[in-house]
Amino acid sequence: STMKAELRDAWRQFNEDPHAVVAVLTGAGERAFCAGADLKQAAEKGFQRGQTSWVTPLDNNVWKPVVCAVNGVCAGGAIGLVADSDIVVCSDNAYFTDGRVSSGVVSIVGTVRLARKLPLETVSRLALLGRNGRLTAQQALNVGLVGQVVPQAELMETAMELARAVAENSTAAMVATKKALWDSLNYGIDEGIRKSWEHIHAYHDHPDIVEGPKAFAEKRKPKWQPYPYKTR
Repeated sequence: STMKAELRDAWRQFNEDPHAVVAVLTGAGERAFCAGADLKQAAEKGFQRGQTSWVTPLDNNVWKPVVCAVNGVCAGGAIGLVADSDIVVCSDNAYFTDGRVSSGVVSIVGTVRLARKLPLETVSRLALLGRNGRLTAQQALNVGLVGQVVPQAELMETAMELARAVAENSTAAMVATKKALWDSLNYGIDEGIRKSWEHIHAYHDHPDIVEGPKAFAEKRKPKWQPYPYKTR
């Protein structure tokens, strides 16, 4: 519960900082990215009806890019953090498991969104095998849960290199792109494309749309406006 509150506060600070372009999300140390819910706390206090985690980027309306670096075990609801990140890299000793149904907990956080991104059988296998199932780093790469596997010693430098590359781009353009991509999952392809134009039109008044081509023509680095851009 303490981590949930701290994560929500961290996402809020990231959202409100106009100079923060990209977040890198990882776990401390090498043993675990996140082991999921504290079942000892749940045994003492129980799960409240309607209780949700609300710790993922999307749950906190984070539309700026998020790079996720998975080190060690990623268990249970922690899968939601991976599912809602934009670029995911993991260490070669990482693995993914979802033991919630083995503890009488419904597995929806993360798995529902993953069902729109991965083969349904992969998500069902992970969720329904409970503690008896896991995906290795290589298996996670094969099904598209992660985009890159690196040695543990190279994980954070790889994640930071990705973040630095992302940070060179227009934050406003990336926000519009991310919104369009995630929003498209709510519709069929034709409606998804039509809806994406709404995000493009909303971005059209932003100064970055002028600065980008101008910088390219002048062969210089663009000077992007902080996000969100305010006219007053």
